[in-house]
Amino acid sequence: MTQVTKQEKRFKNRHSFAFVFLERLTRNSIFLLLLICLLLFAFYLIGNFQGFIDKSQLIILRVLSVCSVGLCIMSVTGFILETIFLFMKEKNAGLLFSMLFFIFTFVTGFAFIVFSTVIRRIATGI
Repeated sequence: MTQVTKQEKRFKNRHSFAFVFLERLTRNSIFLLLLICLLLFAFYLIGNFQGFIDKSQLIILRVLSVCSVGLCIMSVTGFILETIFLFMKEKNAGLLFSMLFFIFTFVTGFAFIVFSTVIRRIATGI
């Protein structure tokens, strides 16, 4: 191997590591935000049956809204990253599955945003 090809290989490996790290960070944060949103939704439902105070229910809904917005933003970011990787890598099946997962999490996050906003508006008076 010549010196130029070794340098190109090192350059490619260095940038692929940064992209892989960013991909893992995005995917893990999406999993975390999805889990938090599901738990907050469960807390809200349990709170309706257990008789939580109205203020605590509204706080749960506000936190659910914020986490859902973060989930939607991270899902769009992950989808864009996977689209970039789709053109850079040869593995298409796994990337397409990841892209479908990001679409699912975006739709789920958007549904949580709509749910929490509508319930908060109804609870506080339109």
